[in-house]
Amino acid sequence: MIFLKEKLGRNKTVLANFSYLSILQVFTILFPLLTYPYLLRVIGLELYGVIVFAQTIVNYVSLVINFGFNMSGARNVAVYKDDKTRLSNIVSSTYLCKLILWVICLVVYLSVISIVPFFEDHYWVYALSFLLTFNELLLPIWFFQGIEKMKYITIVNLSARLLFVVAIFLFVHEREDYLIVPLLNGIGAMLAGCLSLYIVLKKERIKLTVIPIRELIFAYKESFPLFVSSLSTQIYVNVNKLVVGSFLGMSEVSIYDMADKVLNLMKLPISMMTQAVFPKISRERNIRFLNCVMFLVVGIVTLIYAVLFVCSDWIVCLFTGKYMMEASVIMRLLGISAIFVSFNGFLGGNRLVPFGYSAIYMRVMISNCLFFLVGMGLLWVIENINMYTLTMMAVVVEVFCFLSLIYRNWRLGLLV
Repeated sequence: MIFLKEKLGRNKTVLANFSYLSILQVFTILFPLLTYPYLLRVIGLELYGVIVFAQTIVNYVSLVINFGFNMSGARNVAVYKDDKTRLSNIVSSTYLCKLILWVICLVVYLSVISIVPFFEDHYWVYALSFLLTFNELLLPIWFFQGIEKMKYITIVNLSARLLFVVAIFLFVHEREDYLIVPLLNGIGAMLAGCLSLYIVLKKERIKLTVIPIRELIFAYKESFPLFVSSLSTQIYVNVNKLVVGSFLGMSEVSIYDMADKVLNLMKLPISMMTQAVFPKISRERNIRFLNCVMFLVVGIVTLIYAVLFVCSDWIVCLFTGKYMMEASVIMRLLGISAIFVSFNGFLGGNRLVPFGYSAIYMRVMISNCLFFLVGMGLLWVIENINMYTLTMMAVVVEVFCFLSLIYRNWRLGLLV
């Protein structure tokens, strides 16, 4: 009992951040699940699929705006959190770098959706969906993660998302109201971003300062390997929705998105713990502690998968109002990938990066992306692109990633 109290005492901050992250992550995933059945019935599979397709594209735009700063920023803030001057420089640099990228992305994005005929039919869905990038531009999760005060970001984020859910039921009543959905999403992102920025400047007393060009260049260089790693990961994690929409149809996007939302629910323990322990690992570099957390998370995710496997048919009926065998099978298959993701999160971003091997982490992620693209290319050549083959590729690439990370960590002596 005394030993347990000592353990809890030493990791009090980690546990507090884990608690706030748990609340944030649970409701971040639950809120879309609450509106999913309603929107599916009101605006239909096809239009909902268009909205998901547009959001998936914008997620890639957000990756460019992020440029790895969410990880490098959190790491730098964690190291210099007691130095207010250095902290202000880090925050100013990160925000300015993101703003520059946001402006570039805005110009390119609007140009593309205005010129390419594919976007013509639902131009305003794609245009309004860009408002979601304010989430990436303004919301400083990296800052609160670094100073290990996730309380603020949890309250702000949940308030904005709760308003979105309520607004959906208040304003979306018929098929013609579909444009309100991306608009409300964007307004929520702007509100959350502005409120959290206010907390950073007033509550945490951070002063935005002018940053020399050479420091901005250094910041971009420092974050580049993390950006490439994130981009490579997101290509094989989220590109399936784009492929489904392009080759199979927007109704199929809605079905795949439902399975993906349940998968994200399974991944909750992974994202919560990786974010909660990242600052501690960055400072202490304790492999034994990291392994204990990793196996705990793997155990929890495996247990959740067992429940999902048994209840998948019931979950599909709950969200769609009818039994859909295809959706149930896809859900079970995607669930397998979550077990490997729970290993990969602690073998990659939470191990190689804090220990100073960002470049190696980048190479592993690039190789995973190339493996995925080659696999997708083969499916296209043999004309075998369907919901099942795309889902199996999502699982196989996580297995490949797991084996690659095990090998890299073994070579570096970071496994035990």
